[in-house]
Amino acid sequence: MTKLTIEQALKQGMAAHKEGKLQDAERLYRAILRSQPRHPDASHNLGVLAVSLNKTEAALTLFKTALEANPNVEQFWLSYIDALIKETQFGIAKQTLEKAKTQGIPEGKLKVLEWRLALIIQNPKSELSEQTKKPAFSEQRKKLSEEKKQKKKAKKQNLNSNNPSQEQLNNLSALYKNRRFSEARKLAKFISQEFPNHQFAWKVLGAVSAQTGKTSEALDANQTAVVLVPQDFEAHSNLGNTLNELGRLDEAETSFNHAIKLKPDYPEAHYNLGNTLNELGRLDEAETSFKQAIKLRPDFALAHNNLGNTLKRLGRADEAVASFSQSVDSKPDFAEAYVNLGITIKNVKFISSNRKLYPALIQLLTTGNFVRPRDVAPSILSLLKHDPLIKDLLLEKNFTTSLRDVISTIQSLEKLPLLHHLMRACPLPDLLFERLFVAMRSFLLKNLDKMEVSSELSYFLSTLSLHCFINEYIYAESDEEICLVEKLEKEIFQTITQSEQPEFIKILCLATYRPLHQYSWCQKLEALSNLKELKARLIEEPLAEKMIAKNITVLGEISDNVSCKVREQYEDNPYPRWIKLGIVLKREPISKVCNNANLHLHSENIKKVTTPAILIAGCGTGQHSIETASRFSNCHVTAVDLSLTSLAYAWRKTNELGLDNLKYLQADILQLHQIGKKFDIIESSGVLHHMDEPMAGWKVLVDLLKPSGLMKIGLYSELARSQIVKVREEIASLGIGTSESEIRNFRQHLAESHDKTHQLLTTSSDFFSLSMLRDLIFHVQEHRFTLPQIKNCLDELELKFCGFEVKGISSQFKDFHGKASDIHDLVLWQEFEESNPHAFAGMYQFWCQKL
Repeated sequence: MTKLTIEQALKQGMAAHKEGKLQDAERLYRAILRSQPRHPDASHNLGVLAVSLNKTEAALTLFKTALEANPNVEQFWLSYIDALIKETQFGIAKQTLEKAKTQGIPEGKLKVLEWRLALIIQNPKSELSEQTKKPAFSEQRKKLSEEKKQKKKAKKQNLNSNNPSQEQLNNLSALYKNRRFSEARKLAKFISQEFPNHQFAWKVLGAVSAQTGKTSEALDANQTAVVLVPQDFEAHSNLGNTLNELGRLDEAETSFNHAIKLKPDYPEAHYNLGNTLNELGRLDEAETSFKQAIKLRPDFALAHNNLGNTLKRLGRADEAVASFSQSVDSKPDFAEAYVNLGITIKNVKFISSNRKLYPALIQLLTTGNFVRPRDVAPSILSLLKHDPLIKDLLLEKNFTTSLRDVISTIQSLEKLPLLHHLMRACPLPDLLFERLFVAMRSFLLKNLDKMEVSSELSYFLSTLSLHCFINEYIYAESDEEICLVEKLEKEIFQTITQSEQPEFIKILCLATYRPLHQYSWCQKLEALSNLKELKARLIEEPLAEKMIAKNITVLGEISDNVSCKVREQYEDNPYPRWIKLGIVLKREPISKVCNNANLHLHSENIKKVTTPAILIAGCGTGQHSIETASRFSNCHVTAVDLSLTSLAYAWRKTNELGLDNLKYLQADILQLHQIGKKFDIIESSGVLHHMDEPMAGWKVLVDLLKPSGLMKIGLYSELARSQIVKVREEIASLGIGTSESEIRNFRQHLAESHDKTHQLLTTSSDFFSLSMLRDLIFHVQEHRFTLPQIKNCLDELELKFCGFEVKGISSQFKDFHGKASDIHDLVLWQEFEESNPHAFAGMYQFWCQKL
């Protein structure tokens, strides 16, 4: 017979133990210990077996051995402490409990043991205390013999009134806690069938069934648990959750109220009741329930989050933001709370300071991809503007009059990490902040030789360098600054050619004016080695993109005159430069996306597609393609663009996020017939209106769409861009070109102008990044559309309009036309837009379907 390995022996021993074959289990555990006397799992399991045979004293030694061999397993601590209590070694048990807490064992797991110990010590004559006393050996043998007889009698009479073993219950609990739901369900069903009057297995079966989507089974199990122990408040709450899941909200409310009546200080029941009341539309009552749950458990992250959702529905967005922030503070890995915080804060303009929000907002900007930083930047800046550390500074006209003033300002800003993180994540869409940083940058450049290097100065310049890199050096530069920068460039170059290292502070200062990766000597800068983020983003990543660009597949020749000009624009200024995105938490099938977007489909066949092939025509730097690849389940995305520079950025970010369902190609839409495949979904946002003939490109895309396939299109609105048209005409009349210096100078003119059209532009987030501003008002080609024109295009292309996908606009439409109005009627939408000319300020973004 082949000799078993220790792992095999342990596995067989545990299986035998679970099946009640205790002799076989003991034999296997002892065989392991003969080979490895301090094997932790074998020692512990043999101890558990000893406890089940009332040999607790022997178990103590085994548990202690297991614990000493591996103190990181929480079950070893729990078993040892339990055995100490049973052996009436209360002093050692208390010491071990305290030690377990310092070892990081969750206090929740220790509370039951702590309670038992305290009760025994306080009341030695209690029933619980009596249970811990060891019977005399003869009594023990007599007891075991009697139990054996009773079990045999029960089995003979086919009775199931006795209880499962403690080991079975422990195994069941462990399987559930470790989320091994399939195994837990099997064991729970077995125990509940063998011992139908024992409630615990029914409770676990209900919980497991709920977790695995077996709602009917969960309902039966939870109802049985309630019948068996009517005073079990937790069982009533579990039943309420299942009823809630089934949509039986009134019954769920009754169950939760019953649980609360049994245990008024049970936070979960108040929380669950809040969820049900929220679904019933009784928002004020839901708010009360959530707040009661939080009062009972202040760190209840789920309750804070759902209170935020309720407050948001009540129109109290500022309070909702505070609730989501508390949720994140209580549970830093709570993804849903981050998403809710990001969505809600976009619509909040703060009127006072609130530093309690800073930690959560920093986490929102730096953790995961829950929101586009530029989307929340205006709200965060409105909060920062009220902070005493910067409030008055922003209003001063001469804040850089002396070196002392600038150093003082830098020291104050270091105490605002939220501002630093925002600057490192996106452009700041605010002219007051821009004016401050333009002045500080200029002063530091002019007084570079006088500056004393400090950690505060280095941190500020690092942040400003990253910020200027993100906004593509859009800040205005005086002639004096241009000359000083040229001088600084030469000085650093000469230092490096002499095999020396330039001063650290001079490198940082230059990086606030020019991209370091453009210099041939950039990789020789040893001083940046200690600033990993700075070195990565200013040098390593741009150089990596140049290498990536060489490996991107080119599909056909780009020969169209306008396409060549557009490509040149985006090679110079890839649009846009971004750091983080708002990626959905869970990919969804096409059917769910269509339902959530309330699309009116011509054919339901598209909903049956389970592995959609998707084309992104004009993906830019990858925001669109990555968000789509993260939105649809089981999808495969092909993304194309004219610009290799943009594609390289997109590819790098895709790799950074670990996505493997995206493929990038360089191609003109006009050449996409060569791609050799058709798609279930095609998306092209903000692309067709930059072509020489938009309909020519649109026809190519329609040809690549499968029958009943979906298409999402984004086009400029003639009405919404009327102000942009005026500015474009002004640029043309003045003969202004598209060089970076010309764009900066005209932008400065707009910022200082009192013209209403000019002032309106300065409120756009696109105004604060060079590539975005160039795309907004300096683009080489632009077409605009009206809704009647779009309707004609759809008819000509044999596409059916399915609905707009612009957040919040459907509710505005309903307010305008009435709740019964058809949101899929383009004639009604035209009437709406004529009365709301800025409704589609970004673009018309709509879905259509191939007939």
